[in-house]
Amino acid sequence: LRGSCAIQMGQNFSAGTGLWLEAVLRHNNQTFTPRIRIGSNVSISSWSHIAATRHVEIGDDVLIGSKVIITDHNHGQYSGRHTSPLIPPNLRPLGCDKEVIVGRNVWIGDGVVVGPGSKIGEGSVIGANAVVTGTIPPFTLAAGVPAIALKRYDFNVKEWIDIR
Repeated sequence: LRGSCAIQMGQNFSAGTGLWLEAVLRHNNQTFTPRIRIGSNVSISSWSHIAATRHVEIGDDVLIGSKVIITDHNHGQYSGRHTSPLIPPNLRPLGCDKEVIVGRNVWIGDGVVVGPGSKIGEGSVIGANAVVTGTIPPFTLAAGVPAIALKRYDFNVKEWIDIR
């Protein structure tokens, strides 16, 4: 747990072994004003990593599997003006700095990576080992690399409907 002054947790939070939760206040010569907000009744399995230089928000009643990474930044810049691969990764400036929002009642499967700028809508399910790089609408089942919408919950028929 690092940067606890910038981390807010709701009631009934639980985490498995090896959770790495970090609000990055400083990296090399960079300073940040991060916020991590975790809602109530959130459960995170073992060996997951949540990090923010700006803002990561996880809604109420979210279930997060093992070995999940949720981050709003990268070590280096990989679009526009690129960071040189000759710079050791831990010495690269932290880039991207886009907020991540996970809505309420979301289930994130084992091994998922949720990257900078991602938004996962309420009631969605993210399949194991997916890589979320954008927006997943509410009540959507998404999987793959990058994650794409596969099904949407239809409240009229009360079923997950294939949308591919």
